Amino acid sequence: MEKRSMPVCFTTEQYKKIEAIAKKNGMLNSSQGLEKLLSEL
Repeated sequence: MEKRSMPVCFTTEQYKKIEAIAKKNGMLNSSQGLEKLLSEL
């Protein structure tokens, strides 16, 4: 996995949406959800 060095900031609402997407896709945490979303760009 590629190591990311740029921090990203989200509002509480955005972060909750990312967590929901991660859980919906069977991931353990929001970091995995972010990795999936970034890989699809």
